[in-house]
Formats: sequence, C-alpha cells, structure tokens
Amino acid sequence: MLIRNLLLSAALWPALAYAQSTTDTLQTLHETHILFAFGRADIRAQDTPALQQAAQRWREAGPSARVHISAHTDAIGSENFNLRLSARRAQAVAGALQDLGVEKRSIVQAYQGEALPVADNHTDEGRQRNRRVEIVVVAPVPSTPPPPPVPTSLISGRVIDPKTGKPVEASVYLSTRSWRDSLRTDKDGHFSIRLPKDSVVRLEVFAPGYFFDAKTLRVGAENPPLQFSLPPATSGEKIALRNLLFYGNQAVLLPQSEGELPKVLRFMQINPEARIEIAGHINNPLKKPEQLDSWEWALSVNRAKLVYEYLLKNGISPDRMRYKGYGNTEMIYPSPDATEEQQAQNRRVEIRVQ
Repeated sequence: MLIRNLLLSAALWPALAYAQSTTDTLQTLHETHILFAFGRADIRAQDTPALQQAAQRWREAGPSARVHISAHTDAIGSENFNLRLSARRAQAVAGALQDLGVEKRSIVQAYQGEALPVADNHTDEGRQRNRRVEIVVVAPVPSTPPPPPVPTSLISGRVIDPKTGKPVEASVYLSTRSWRDSLRTDKDGHFSIRLPKDSVVRLEVFAPGYFFDAKTLRVGAENPPLQFSLPPATSGEKIALRNLLFYGNQAVLLPQSEGELPKVLRFMQINPEARIEIAGHINNPLKKPEQLDSWEWALSVNRAKLVYEYLLKNGISPDRMRYKGYGNTEMIYPSPDATEEQQAQNRRVEIRVQ
C-alpha cells in the first residue's frame, strides 16, 4: 500500500500543479487512446498516427495547452505490479510525444494501474480494452474581458415629517425596469446610494405610523439632494393618491396609474393596526351635488371600490377598511375653468385614517 501511495503521489502532482496554476476553465481540444499488449509498455507502430495527431493538436493550441496522459492495466497480476506497469506505459507515451515535439512541461501524467477499468476484466476483449493509455489535449478557455464599469452617480436625500420638520427613519424602495433594491435611512432621516448614470429610478418611501411619498428621476452627473415628506397617518388624517388617475366618466385607471395600488398595499402592510376609509371622487364643476345623476354617484363609489377590492384580493382584512363615494362634493378644483390636469386631480381616491 505504501508503494501504491508513493506512485499515486508521483502521478498526480503535475496535474495538481497545473490546476493550481490557472483559474481558467479548461476545454478539451482532442481525445484519443492507444492499447498495449499483455504485460508490455512498448508502443506499437499502429498507434503512431494517434500520437502524431495529439502532438499536432497540441502545437495548434499554443503554449498554454497541456497533454494529459492517464495510463491503465487489466487486473491480471498484483496491484503494485500493475501500478508500476501503468507508470511505464505513461512514461513511454510521454517520451513518444516529446519525440514528436511536445514540450515536457506540457505533459501531465497519471497512472492508475487496474483501479479504473472501462470493460470487464473476465474476458480477453475486456482486458485488452483496459490495457490502455488515454490522451487528452486541453487548454484554458479564453477569458472574456470584464465589461467596462457602468458610470454611477450619487443620489442622496432626507425624509421628514412635514408637520414638525423632524427626521423620520424610513425604508426607501428603489426600482427601474430591470432591478429593485431597498435601503434604510439613518436616525436623522438621511440616505445615499450610487446609481447608474442616466437611469430612470423610482423611489418610494415608507415608515410605520406615516403615509408614503414617491419620486421618479433620471440620474444625472450631479443630483441635488431629495426631500421626502411623510405626513403622520393618525386618526382623521387623509392623503390623496396623487398618481391614481382615472379615465373620464369611468372607474378605469389610466395606464400610468397602475403602479400606485401596490403602494397602498405596502402602507397597509407596514401599518397593520391602521383602519381606513377609501374615498372616491369625481369631476363635475357644472352641477351641484344634488343635481348629479345616480350613475355619477355610483362612479365615485366604484372608483373607491376598485382600491378596496385590490387590497382585499391581496390579503387585507375587510375589517380594516371601507369604501365610500363622495360624488363631486369635495373637488379640489371646483372651477369650470379648471385645466385638464386639475380636472384629473378632481377624479381621485383618498385614503382616510379612521
């Protein structure tokens, strides 16, 4: 057993040294094998073409290529005898390859004796297949240069309570079309992060006990500090869902408003004790509330109900919320001369903490 261990150590150290000398993945360029007569280690003339082809492939691959030789025997004879025999076979093939121009430093030998048969040792045919030397030409896979670093720019900001001006510790959620991330402010409400220059980033800010705020920006070379205002979500307070906008005379969201509903859901999840009323509103400055048609009142109800059903579908208990339509009784811009943008803000939904 000692002799076997010494021979195996001698066989394996070149392969280990080569594996440690490169961090590249190896690719196989050529594989072949030659067979030996019983008890012999001399190379037959008929195997010369296989050796020539392996040497040619090594030359074509360049100086980084290696030729791995793995020598084997059948199971006739003692284990130690067969291990020595496989060593002689490996050395014979290595010498022949050197005679064909393969540099000695490029040859990696291993001899396994009878340990790794590829066929049944109980038949003549199987034993012949096991008396073999496998020859494999390998080379490192050419490494791909890393992509150039993406230019980044610093984005910083602060979160405050607009009523007191005091800082708020909050979570900031960032997203683009291709990635999402989040971070926490420090105790003074400050945050900063480096983001890819010229990317369009959405920042949404949440904190327990507060409503939420959001901004979208394109990252420039220099970016002024951002300020987010989180109003306290205490009983009697309300917040308009500024980006939850509807088509005229419909309880159907404009496409750009679909991202607003997940913000309301996150608010309810971060504030598990909050109970809310979802208030729906319409735009009609030409009528007094008592002159509204029934479908107009229903429209304000259905706009609120849209938000209610979204929250209900996503796991918010119905015990924590209710919805109500207010028609046109609470328009932000009641003037008939209101701009289209102002009229869109009249068609809104509010969250009111109970």
